[in-house]
Amino acid sequence: MVNSLVVVRVAIVGAGFMGQLVHIPNFLKVENCEVVALCDKREKLGRSVAEKYRIPRFYNSHEKLIDLKDIDACVVVVADELHAPIAIDLLKSGKHVFVEKPMSTNLDDAKEMCSAAERTGCILMIAYMKRFDPGCRLAKKLLEDCALREKLGDITFVRIHCYGGDWVCGLDKSIPYLKTEEEPPRVEPRPPTWLPIEEYGRFRAFNNIYCHDINLMRWFLGEPKDILFSIFKNGYHSSVLAYEDFNVDLETGFIKAHFWDEEFKIYFENGWIEVNLPPPLLRNVPARVEVYEGGRARVLREHWAEWEWSFEREAQHFISCIERKEEPLTSGKDSINDMKLIEGIYKKFLEEFR
Repeated sequence: MVNSLVVVRVAIVGAGFMGQLVHIPNFLKVENCEVVALCDKREKLGRSVAEKYRIPRFYNSHEKLIDLKDIDACVVVVADELHAPIAIDLLKSGKHVFVEKPMSTNLDDAKEMCSAAERTGCILMIAYMKRFDPGCRLAKKLLEDCALREKLGDITFVRIHCYGGDWVCGLDKSIPYLKTEEEPPRVEPRPPTWLPIEEYGRFRAFNNIYCHDINLMRWFLGEPKDILFSIFKNGYHSSVLAYEDFNVDLETGFIKAHFWDEEFKIYFENGWIEVNLPPPLLRNVPARVEVYEGGRARVLREHWAEWEWSFEREAQHFISCIERKEEPLTSGKDSINDMKLIEGIYKKFLEEFR
């Protein structure tokens, strides 16, 4: 039984855009959670944000959190290259850690993060919020519905498409975002050892944005057997991933648009399940789920999920996992497979086209 009187004391590491607009407000709302400290290298910004959100303590380095016994968990919202070094320090000190995606910028760092969590028995959760989207969770249930699967037949093909667009949707205007003249912390590249340094910018962008689609694909479909094709050209990417009886086409790129362009379409012998994902910062709007049944039925149904925000749900999940001593849905142990696959996709491209 969970003791509902236990309060998880949390420190937020990172007072930037995502910290201010997403993670600080959401963790402040979570029952049985108290945000007791904020940490950022930018002292003026950090103190201003702490004052705005009435966070009692401010520190200018995550290292100052290490020996504090009255902090149970840390939420790490910093540049990708800093995820691993900061998370590893905090895990080694016995603190549970929630890290923004991507888990890291290379597989070796991801492995070290998992090892640190395992050695200390601490929870390591990666912020893949799309798994907490009510529409995505509904789609997952439909994929596992035996009666529906009998009607639709076997999966024949999957198309995953993300060209992005407007992901903020005015949230930066509805919630005032504090800025200062301070420079953000200097960050050095942390590429995989095998990656030519001139390829790091493109690899980093793919890892930062489209790790979401890799993670959601694995959750829906399991692990692919092979990477058949991969190309990066002019800011766009296409790859073909092989499963046991079908292939997945993954298309990623960028578009300047006022909407968000991201969808999963899973084709079956007799129909499809389509998931249209919302802009990430559009609050309380879930993914839209559509199911087409062919054959004699010829029925197109739209399934409506709850009006909830995936970012809020993932914050609740992290605190609940600490209380219940359970492994998160997006654990480090699971998320390390995203890093393996992302490196594999980029290696395939270099082998074929460089």
